[in-house]
Amino acid sequence: MRAEQWRVFDRQLRDHGYVEGRNLAVERRWADGVDSRLPQLAQELLAGNPEVVIAITTPATQSLRRLTDKVPIVMAAVADPVAAGLVASLSHPGGNVTGISLDLGSVIRKRLELLREIMPKARHFGLIGPGSNLGVQVALKQAQEAGQLLGVEVRLIEATSDSASIARAFEQLRPGELDALLATQVMLQHNQLLIELAAQKKLPATFVDREALDAGAVLVFGPERDAPFVHAADYVHRILKGASPADLPVIQPTQYWLGVNLKSARALGIKVPSAVLLRADQVIE
Repeated sequence: MRAEQWRVFDRQLRDHGYVEGRNLAVERRWADGVDSRLPQLAQELLAGNPEVVIAITTPATQSLRRLTDKVPIVMAAVADPVAAGLVASLSHPGGNVTGISLDLGSVIRKRLELLREIMPKARHFGLIGPGSNLGVQVALKQAQEAGQLLGVEVRLIEATSDSASIARAFEQLRPGELDALLATQVMLQHNQLLIELAAQKKLPATFVDREALDAGAVLVFGPERDAPFVHAADYVHRILKGASPADLPVIQPTQYWLGVNLKSARALGIKVPSAVLLRADQVIE
């Protein structure tokens, strides 16, 4: 959870009457994008006998779930919790895990469709991320299914969530091999690097997080930034008041945000259609 996300989460908890240091104690652990650290961090958190645990990503939630089926777990940004084996269904989780599913498969489909709108001749797209990550697997499957309908190819550009691996992945790309790049949520902490490397390869890149727009991404589309963490705080409150995670349905986003960076598009020779600009929530000139 980044600083601004924590502020949203904390503010919502305060609205429910919880103040850290007064009537709330919080232990935090960060993996800094290194999934191999998650099992140890999960053990450390559970050793403190928490009343509820917040997990942001699919691997983090899975690491916690493997260690406990008793402590309530609220997930805040999981791609497909049913496929991940975390809940029985979205409407009836049935265990100790609930929270928010970002429905990243649908998001990736829409991002691909938007890229096709601004690049109608594009045929080859790359989705970058670690193929072992469930969120990446879901996004790739959805993108490839959408690609079949659009008559385009989407393939995985394998890279783990560290800068050296990302740099190697770009070095291996041949000129003209791809028309555009789809970044995954898993690579969030490396958005700036991805934007810089994509620009060097003359590749338009699309992201989920609106901060990437200011950093130079051509296009950003994803769920409203604060909503998942507002919902996560609400669920923490309900669980602390006695609700069971098994009975709290998994929430999916209902509001999405679209941003276009015309400066970056022009640098790549891309003319963004007015139909896309009219739908955008933010346009950087």
